[in-house]
Amino acid sequence: MNFIDKYFKRPVLFDYLFASSVVGFLYILKLRDLLQLPSAEKTSLFSSDLGTIGFTVSGFILTLITILLTLRSGQIISQEQINNSSSPFTIFLGSPLYIKSIDILKHGVLSLVVVSLLLYLLKLLIPTNFIQYLFFFNIVGLIIIFSSFMRCFHVLGLIMKMQNSVK
Repeated sequence: MNFIDKYFKRPVLFDYLFASSVVGFLYILKLRDLLQLPSAEKTSLFSSDLGTIGFTVSGFILTLITILLTLRSGQIISQEQINNSSSPFTIFLGSPLYIKSIDILKHGVLSLVVVSLLLYLLKLLIPTNFIQYLFFFNIVGLIIIFSSFMRCFHVLGLIMKMQNSVK
């Protein structure tokens, strides 16, 4: 089993472990005065931008989920109906891979919404003299948003590849 297979078994866990590792490394750099945190104003503005991006990307992924659910409901498929002449995309819609794909996308949306909400809440609730430490959560948000988008983009690419093999 290669890394990609392991990653797609628990993608959100891997994303948060990676983000935590990066933040831990950056915090150590900060403690050793090798990293200077951006100003509170820049950090606060970046939090707002990341929250907006997170909600936007989650909307994109929700649209993808809706399309996949619509395609499947328009083609109710049982295991008995799938045979050797079925298209790869039809086989995908009737396979456990379809459920796994929807699950990956669904958890991506949930993760993005949680991170985006936390960014906004932390921006509102953190006292002004600690706002520059929001930088570390911004890094977590950036990594989660990027990895969720790339994961969903990868799943979409695989689905499109299957659809193109039908033609």
